[in-house]
This record gives sequence, C-alpha cells and structure tokens, in this order.
Amino acid sequence: MPINEFDKNKQEELHNKHEQLTDEIYENPEMLPSRYVFILTNKCNLNCDFCFMKKHNLENPMTAEDWINLTNQLPDYTKITITGGEPLLFPKFKEVFSHIANRFSCSIITNGTLLSEELSDFLLSYDNFRVLSISIDNIGNTIRNIPPDLWKRTEEQIKYFRKKRDELNSGCVLDLKTTILDDNAEELFDIHKYCVEELGCDTHVFQFLKGSPIQHADISFEFEDILKKSNAEVYKKFDIIKQQFEKIKQYNIETGTRAFLQPKVGSLISKEIPLNIDIMNNAQYIKQNFKPCKYAWSSAHVNVDGAIYPCLAIPMGNIKEESLKEIMSSKNLNKFHKLIRENGTIEACNRCCWLKPANLNLKGKD
Repeated sequence: MPINEFDKNKQEELHNKHEQLTDEIYENPEMLPSRYVFILTNKCNLNCDFCFMKKHNLENPMTAEDWINLTNQLPDYTKITITGGEPLLFPKFKEVFSHIANRFSCSIITNGTLLSEELSDFLLSYDNFRVLSISIDNIGNTIRNIPPDLWKRTEEQIKYFRKKRDELNSGCVLDLKTTILDDNAEELFDIHKYCVEELGCDTHVFQFLKGSPIQHADISFEFEDILKKSNAEVYKKFDIIKQQFEKIKQYNIETGTRAFLQPKVGSLISKEIPLNIDIMNNAQYIKQNFKPCKYAWSSAHVNVDGAIYPCLAIPMGNIKEESLKEIMSSKNLNKFHKLIRENGTIEACNRCCWLKPANLNLKGKD
C-alpha cells in the first residue's frame, strides 16, 4: 500500500524545511550546512559492476569516537544520511547511530542484506530515524550478484521492517532505490510493481547513472578536476526507458504510489508536470539545461578518512585535524563556493542527483 497521508505530509514538510534551509544558508554563508552524508565505510559485502566506489583501503579511517566528535559539532537543524559502502559493516555502527539518532533526524542507505529483526527493532526504537533506503535494481536483485537464498532472506527482513514499523506507528519511510541501467531497462515497470506490491515500499526512487566520478566519491580529487570535461554513459535503450517511465507514471497516478527521479527531471506522480528525461541521455554536460545550484552550501559529505567535501569530492579539510567551523570557513571552500555562485553549475555536476531542469518548476511534493 502507498504511504499514508500523514506520512506524505511529514515527508513533504521535511523536504520543504531542507529547501528553506538551503536558501537561508546560501544567503548566509557563515551558517553551517544542514545536511551531512556520513560515509562510515567504503567497504561492501557486494561487488556491483556499476558501483562508483573505489573501495581502496584508506589510511587512518574515522573511528566511532571520531564520528561522535563530529556529530557533537553539528547545528541543531542538521539532517544526517548514513551510507557507505555498506554502512552496516562499520564495526561500531550501533554506537554511532545511537549518538546521531538521539539528537538528529537521520536516514540510512544500505543494500539490505545485513538487516535482521534485532537490527530493525533497534533502528525503529529511535523517533529521529526517518528513512530506510534499500537498493534494488531488478526483481531478485540478481544484477547485484546476490545469491537467491540471501535475497530471499533480505525480502523477509524488508517485510519484517515494514510490519514492525506499522506496529509501532513509526513515521519512518521505507524507500527503495533503483539505478537506471541498460541491463534493467525493459524491467523498470515490473521492478516498480515488485517494490510497491511485493515489498511494500512507501517511496521508490529511480537514479540515473552519475556523469562524473567526482560526485560523492570515496577518494579525493584535485580542485582543477571539477572543471574538466565529464563523460556520462549514454543509454543505448533510452527509448525503452522512456516508455517504461510513462507506464510507471500512469500506474502511480492511478494508485497514489509515490516514486521519484534523481535528478528530478520530471514528475512520476503528477498529471500536470511532464517527464523531461531526454536531457539525461547526453554524454557531455549542457549547463543551460539546469538551474543554478545552492546545495553546495547546505550539503557536506564526510569521507571514511575524515575528509570533508561540499558535494564534489575535493577535500576542504579533515575533521580529525580541524574543527567543522574551521573547515567551513576555509579559503578552499570559499573558492569553491565563489566558483559555483558565479557559474551556477560546473562540468563535474553532470547528472548530479541535485540538478533541477531550467524549464520545470518542480515543487517538493513532486
């Protein structure tokens, strides 16, 4: 069943709050970011062909104490996304999660294979736990090379999470994420129905392949790299992908199901707002297709080694060596913000999930 009206309103309220904070932080650069992505580990128990993580062993990774010390420096309006790699592999995951969720609204992005009933009970005991996002790229998740018996167990755990969530009357959203690939192009509609009808997701997000390796990476790049020509993968089955999304949109309108595209290049739930995905199949970045971005001010990524990135993986400092306030007022970050403010977006923004089309007025609920 689709997410209930109360949860819809709560979800839209949180999204709109983030948008408002983004505008406020953009106008007041002395404010700290509002959204933090914690890459607890870049290790993973899967080895997906399309994964952008390098998964190199980095020296002196962040410890649980380091993550807790960072959390203590965050402003009250913070929202945290916990991810990896596979974040549930982090040795002291519960200790870090507990410290985060006692104070801040937080979400987890995971492949789901390490979920258990005990872990779901633990996560759902925190009111600040807002979203559990699980990556599912085809029925059975065979694209991720997950053995059938492991995926069957994972399905059972997803259903347990949903059941326990409903019993507790928790506002936590079960979100499933699908990477758009040529390999799953013909199945996108069936995958959507599977996620909604079989697994009971509240929201389903379809993510285009990113266009630059510098986005959300687990290794650092040089500042100059963000201006070099990017080269996004061109989908060979794009006509099929478009047909599948038309079917998905019609299904959502008829059933009230909530699904979204990243980047948000059209609506999969609104009759009034068209799909606009043709701009997603260019190898080169066409800046005029997109609005200027403000998320470089409101978002910060913290890598497994403590390096802090604004969004693109160019280090602004290391949280193990400097305070968050020192890093956020550094010359390097000011240089980056000046570049984005003057240009709106840059080459390394190619297919970034935060992009918004220049010709669409998309509201948060769409």
